[in-house]
Amino acid sequence: MASFAGLAIVLLVVLVVRLWFLQVIGGAGYQERAEANRLRTVITEAPRGAITDRNGKALVTSKEVLNLVAQPQDLVGDAGARTLTRLSAALGHPAGFFAAKVARAQKASPFEAVVLQEDASPQLQAYVEERRAQLPGIELQAAYKREYPNGTMAAHLLGYTGPIPVESARKYRDQGYLGNETVGRAGIESEYEGYLRGIAGRQQVEVDARGDIVGRGVISQTSPRPGQTLRLSIDLSVQKALERALALEVAAAGTSTGAAGVAIDPKTGAVLAMASLPTFKPDVFESGTPREIQRVLTSPGRPLLDRAIGGEYPAASTFKAITASAALASGLYTAGEQIEAPGSLLLYKTRFRGFNNEAYGPIALPQALEVSSDTFFYTLGDRSYRVPGWPLQEWSHRFGLGQATGIDLTEGESAGLIPDLAYKRQTCDRKVDPINCSWRPGDSINMSIGQGNVLVTPVQMAVAYGAIGNGGKVVTPTLGNAVVDADGRVLRDLLSARAIRDLGLPAKNLDQVKQGLKLAANGNSGTSTPVFGGLPPAFKVAGKTGTAENPSKIDHAWFVGYAPADDPTIVVAVVVERGGQGANSAAPAVCVTMAASLGFAESRCGSGAKVN
Repeated sequence: MASFAGLAIVLLVVLVVRLWFLQVIGGAGYQERAEANRLRTVITEAPRGAITDRNGKALVTSKEVLNLVAQPQDLVGDAGARTLTRLSAALGHPAGFFAAKVARAQKASPFEAVVLQEDASPQLQAYVEERRAQLPGIELQAAYKREYPNGTMAAHLLGYTGPIPVESARKYRDQGYLGNETVGRAGIESEYEGYLRGIAGRQQVEVDARGDIVGRGVISQTSPRPGQTLRLSIDLSVQKALERALALEVAAAGTSTGAAGVAIDPKTGAVLAMASLPTFKPDVFESGTPREIQRVLTSPGRPLLDRAIGGEYPAASTFKAITASAALASGLYTAGEQIEAPGSLLLYKTRFRGFNNEAYGPIALPQALEVSSDTFFYTLGDRSYRVPGWPLQEWSHRFGLGQATGIDLTEGESAGLIPDLAYKRQTCDRKVDPINCSWRPGDSINMSIGQGNVLVTPVQMAVAYGAIGNGGKVVTPTLGNAVVDADGRVLRDLLSARAIRDLGLPAKNLDQVKQGLKLAANGNSGTSTPVFGGLPPAFKVAGKTGTAENPSKIDHAWFVGYAPADDPTIVVAVVVERGGQGANSAAPAVCVTMAASLGFAESRCGSGAKVN
């Protein structure tokens, strides 16, 4: 009996101590929890900054919308599950659709509101408002949606926005994000996120069990701060002309799988236009349906690939300007020297044929560029093989090939390929073909006309030809022009600090190449004279066609050129995949683009001819 009494006393003491701990020691903590249940912090999204072209014309803006959101703390237990199931059914989704969405979001941000549907329609807004009592934890919340007044125009360079990825939530929180913002996921939207992002506001409000504001209402408030306006170097009129021209040439080719073009100011590197086909709707990842998103992700046309900076193609005859520069700078060719240019050339017991086996007799470098003689450049390639120092590779790199240009779209840019001995050794199979592990004469000969393993991007070729046209300066292509305030005043210059380096090619040598490129677009035998020969003297073009062999057996069409030829303000590089010969599809697209920039009539552009 005494033992039972002792046990009762011990239990009583434990109970008293526990009550004392809960009320005295832990009381403050429980009071804070109760207060937290009564007070709620509401995040007020800030609009992202607008993106404009160089003249202030809108490319991307933000529109205020109402999102359908769920408050996870109000959706607990069976009651919360029933609410989400009821809402899923009402909006035509499977029963567990919204429950799964809330569960995924909670892994990254357990206490943040979960966006169930962006830009709620008026019908959905009415449905929610009429059933507030039946939908506890569900509300409409003000937000902002990106708008694209020009549709798919410039989609690749602008990029797109979306919610913070779950796998990147920690990184964004470390940068001051709350976790539920819309952020730049690609293109300019991502590259200049630091300027475009707004700073969210906060409201602390008193709510009842249903989440409705009661009592004291708003307790404290911090207003959101909008993102800054980003002005690009893009000229919308030139951008439209480039995209329209590419679309026409792709359609006309019939067999084309895509195209890309880049226009830059050769003196500053400012990108005037940049386009890639096929394209996509830039708002698809923010407000597109799962089916629309999946279609973009899995399309065989690879619409998300920015071919202007990420597409790698054989340079074909556009590379001859690089070969010419290397030969002049390395002493492999002397200005004025004439080289025999037959229809084909027998070197190392191998017959290397020219385009259509056309023979031109003895010609000098400018004429070789004018007619695009393959055999002339085979001889230069052979000479480069016979000397130490890898002149073709050295000068390719000086022009910026085989490496990223540094354009402010770093995530999507490809380096291309300038092959050398190290590349051959890395990619050969010593057991199957050990001879291919060495650099052979044919490698230099094929490289001299931009074939073999040479791969370049349109933006690289625009930079390279820009260096020829501007007198020997290799610029850094740049899309960001300035961060500006509401009145257009420059807050931060994004262009002037971009790197410009000297090519190192003597002016007398550069003049030889420039003469040849001018003849190629205007001479009696110029490969692109049918397109550019009729332009007024003030707008004469210098440039080179290219017809690139590739595994599809249907050639890619190239043209790269600048204008006005004697003092260029624009350089344009265009490639039309499986577009045939350069003068037939790429050159006309370049001419139309230049017309929009320089102000001459498109009707002055010719239609091309079957030449390489």
